[in-house]
Amino acid sequence: MAAPYIANWGILGAGGISSTFARDLALPRPEVTDVLHAVLGVGSRDTARGDKFIADNLPLGGTAQQAGYVKEPPKAVSYAELFANPDIHIVYIGTLHQQHHDDVTAALNAGKHVLVEKPAVLNAAEWADLSALAKRKGLFLMEALWTRFQPAVKELHRLLHEEKVIGEIRDVRSSFFVENYNVLPDDHRVVSYEAAGGPLLDVGAYCMVPARVALQDNPLNRGARPVVTTAMSKTRMGSDLATTLVLDYPSLDARATCSMSWNARAPRDAWATIVGTKGEVVIHDGLYRIARFTVHRLVQPAADGKPAVWEEDKVVMDFAGTGLHLEADAVARDVRDGKIENDRVPHSETLLTMEIFDQARREGGYVLPEGMERIGRVGAEGK
Repeated sequence: MAAPYIANWGILGAGGISSTFARDLALPRPEVTDVLHAVLGVGSRDTARGDKFIADNLPLGGTAQQAGYVKEPPKAVSYAELFANPDIHIVYIGTLHQQHHDDVTAALNAGKHVLVEKPAVLNAAEWADLSALAKRKGLFLMEALWTRFQPAVKELHRLLHEEKVIGEIRDVRSSFFVENYNVLPDDHRVVSYEAAGGPLLDVGAYCMVPARVALQDNPLNRGARPVVTTAMSKTRMGSDLATTLVLDYPSLDARATCSMSWNARAPRDAWATIVGTKGEVVIHDGLYRIARFTVHRLVQPAADGKPAVWEEDKVVMDFAGTGLHLEADAVARDVRDGKIENDRVPHSETLLTMEIFDQARREGGYVLPEGMERIGRVGAEGK
């Protein structure tokens, strides 16, 4: 058996999402034999916090360190030390939204491949800038849309487009609701205007996953962009409170409605519904960690006073850990193979996401604080 490829990571930022990522890199998965992960540096502006991060999440290092392939343990370092370490090949960026453009730029200029958390940046112009920089330098760059790599999402794609279990898809409805407003402090990063808070940037990419799988990825769509309509309400601080994206695909005669809110409670067991000419798919649990969905197939339409006959198939494809290791494996394989972008989450997909977000912010009047956007300023002309 060939030796595994060892991905040497640096983690930038010691907050909650970085902790989840680190724990998944340390999760033993004996079924994965082609790639292993080592965390060599945790970059934090406070090294004591970095030390605690390692003790809490990586006491034995990543899977490559646990297996003895890498002897060097994780170390708390400054940002500059992380970028200067020649043994770190890939940087995971889990810092605050408004820091992403600067942090990705610094990592790419240091010759590092990059996986950056959602939202990748604040606007489409910033992402276009980073994409061009990565391509000039021949370095890998990807937004960390880890849902796209989950087994149930891959199976959903197969059932919809290869087996066409619900026929031609006509409608997608997804919702991502969390009661954060008037629950979290106004200055919490999730809701704060000063931290580019609100559901659009925070969970909008998740909310669009069902639409992407069912409609954007539909072979009959041939990569066509949707026609987008948006609506937004805002908090008293000026960040978005609730946003709805309507994505129309004229060539498919299909529509997706993606609604997100910090002012409502999530549906109990139906975060998304995909409706076709011969049935529907209901996604359960959530839109970030998708492990269950149900297929309802129309066997016999209602006729002659008799009710319609339906068949139901429940699909359960759970996995260990949170699931961020799935995207980490994909990044490691791409870097190993010399690729600079991922086929499932290419630069163009993130660019389209940011362009849709830009439109929603312009039409909703959500103008970020002056100077926060490093390139361009969405909606400033209408302020």
